[in-house]
Amino acid sequence: MDKQAVKDLMFGGIIELMQNPKYYYYSEVGHIYSRWTDEGKEALQEYMQIMSWKLNEAEHDDLNKRSKELVMKGLKGEEI
Repeated sequence: MDKQAVKDLMFGGIIELMQNPKYYYYSEVGHIYSRWTDEGKEALQEYMQIMSWKLNEAEHDDLNKRSKELVMKGLKGEEI
């Protein structure tokens, strides 16, 4: 999975949690009255742990891909 897909998943997941009043209380009055519930904080923490792993995998995959491209360019005699 590439970085952009992971970013989209993170954003979508957080939005989904925020749309559930069990996890997030949204106030029309202002942001100072909106808050994560205790269950929401736990769900968000668990979600971020899972997504952190995915982000790390995507970063490693990206670095691997770039290093392979550089090696191939070097072997072809192209400028790096």
